[in-house]
Amino acid sequence: MTDRPAFDIDSVRAHFPALGRHLDGRPVAYLDGPAGTQVPRECIEAVTKYLETSNANSHGQFRSSHETEVLLADVHAAGADFLGAADPGEIIFGANTTTLTFAVSRALGRGFVPGDEIVVTRLDHDANVAPWLAVAEERGAKIRWVGVREDDCTLDLEELTAVLSPRTRLVAVTLASNAVGTIPPVARIAGMTHAAGALLWVDAVHAGPHLRIDVAALGADFLVCSPYKFFGPHLGMLWGRRELLESLPALKVRPSPDELPGRWETGTQSHEMLAGLLGTFRYLEWVGMSQGGAAGTPGAPDGGRAGRLRAAMEASRAYEVTLIPPLIEGLISAGVEVRGITDPARFEERCPTVSFTMASRQPREIAAFLGARGINVWDGDYYAYELVRSLGLAEAGGMVRVGLVHYNTQAEIERLVDALGELSRS
Repeated sequence: MTDRPAFDIDSVRAHFPALGRHLDGRPVAYLDGPAGTQVPRECIEAVTKYLETSNANSHGQFRSSHETEVLLADVHAAGADFLGAADPGEIIFGANTTTLTFAVSRALGRGFVPGDEIVVTRLDHDANVAPWLAVAEERGAKIRWVGVREDDCTLDLEELTAVLSPRTRLVAVTLASNAVGTIPPVARIAGMTHAAGALLWVDAVHAGPHLRIDVAALGADFLVCSPYKFFGPHLGMLWGRRELLESLPALKVRPSPDELPGRWETGTQSHEMLAGLLGTFRYLEWVGMSQGGAAGTPGAPDGGRAGRLRAAMEASRAYEVTLIPPLIEGLISAGVEVRGITDPARFEERCPTVSFTMASRQPREIAAFLGARGINVWDGDYYAYELVRSLGLAEAGGMVRVGLVHYNTQAEIERLVDALGELSRS
């Protein structure tokens, strides 16, 4: 049996112009992926090319308008391939995921009545909590909470079992925590949700750059993600089962189409950003073709674009998992307290997003110290409002978050750990 080829990190990094930036003579380490990743050259060039050659609205009787229509059809098909969906009409684009969630949650809420129940978790980003709180307030529904186990920041599935009832209409859950990297067992949660007769809404924003997403395998009814978190432009993307998207009342202007996906895509879309997203998908296809062997999948996978995208995400995951041990071990050696899963035997249950606190230092102070040295991290609650409150850290400024993706390196981890050691000694 031959060894798998290594993930060629140098060739991957060569696709990202931003990674060449320096601060005071030192390369910038972008460890802030959860707040938005850098973009590959393919994305940048696609945006520029569209604006230079094809900038037009759709449904015109001229060449550039027709080119825009081809773009729109292709990016919906590519989005479906990325999410494992069979129907491009089930892919909805918008300004951002929060806006899309508010729009569809309002439509769902119109069918709720007083006494209905919505389940939300304390692990989620508030974009997957606040919309449901608003629906409950408007419709007289009841919110049922699922808590987090403080020792490892995982969902308390016993609580989920306890709160599910015949009155449950919807369960909203994250596919990966943007704060502590936990990957909940969403397929299992889907089974529990559907057994109660409810719908499952999955927030895959943070999972986008880390996991191969397959909406059918997950058992989701709706799933949202954000291209700017997986190497694309600032956009939101939603998938929903066709029968649900067609039956729900969409708020739209009268001349706009009633067919999918147009009935949910209000106004003129950001065509140049959608062109950039297609460029990102082309980059990911290259990753699948060139790096797929690092995950034990063929270097030139069959299955067309969908197969290449699957191979890309599997290769990315396989590489990222190798970064988790040195990151967590290094942080602990630097004297910080890591929140979340730290048992090496359970690293498959997390992604390389790690948050920590340091005694006698405020998170903002730590982030500023690192930022001045060209090491970009985040501090605060990252909109994981309920989680940070549950951990008792809201009044202390939250945590410091390190978020790695497939363009990060072990050398960058070593720089981070060395800098934290310097800070702890000062």
